[in-house]
Amino acid sequence: MMSASSQPVQNPSPQLLLIDDDASLSKLIRDYCATDGLVVAAAATGEEGLCLSQQKRFQLIILDVMLPGVDGFEVLKRIRQRSNTPVLMLTTRGAARDRIQGLQSGADDYLPKPFEPDELVARIRSILRRAYPTQAMAHLIVGDVILDERERSVTVGPSSVDFTGAEFQLLRLLMESPGKPLSREELVPQVFGRDITIFDRSIDNLVGNLRKKLGNHPNGTERIKGIRNVGYAYVAEKTAS
Repeated sequence: MMSASSQPVQNPSPQLLLIDDDASLSKLIRDYCATDGLVVAAAATGEEGLCLSQQKRFQLIILDVMLPGVDGFEVLKRIRQRSNTPVLMLTTRGAARDRIQGLQSGADDYLPKPFEPDELVARIRSILRRAYPTQAMAHLIVGDVILDERERSVTVGPSSVDFTGAEFQLLRLLMESPGKPLSREELVPQVFGRDITIFDRSIDNLVGNLRKKLGNHPNGTERIKGIRNVGYAYVAEKTAS
């Protein structure tokens, strides 16, 4: 289990609803999110979660698929009947059918269990940025890397690191969804404003630059992982088991 590291986020604090029957995991998520300025209300059943979601407006709902009684898919269906509140679904690792069904039913993103708390917080921030662009948070924080969009700056631990515009944009895209593979086909248009071409190595070259400038995680593991026949993913450091 990872220990939480305190990181500031922009106020006012986003209000989140967690619907998960795992009490120990719920406490971990609430405590970790609190250190990042995210306020989390928790519900242990689908019925309780639906009731809370009707009583108060939340900026985002974290919803586990496997719930006693009313399962996560039915909860999502009922939420979507009356609300467009962003939903991040927690699924069993390897259960591709659950992820596909969740996305088709209106979930905004999914995160397989088990996961690193850093990755959960980064996914939450990414969804909030997309859903509430006028309230976008100024910082992306994954482990010891802080990306400040307003200042166009990046710090790794105590050190400031300079990046070109394209490098900064690529790093931002990778950090928004740590652990999630992003293909060259989707990265090229967002980084360079053009379609990918045959034998296009532009993203590969930028990744090489990022790896040199960022270095490895403090524990020696690679920050940006190449996914064969897919693309790249930013990998959050695992500091404990």
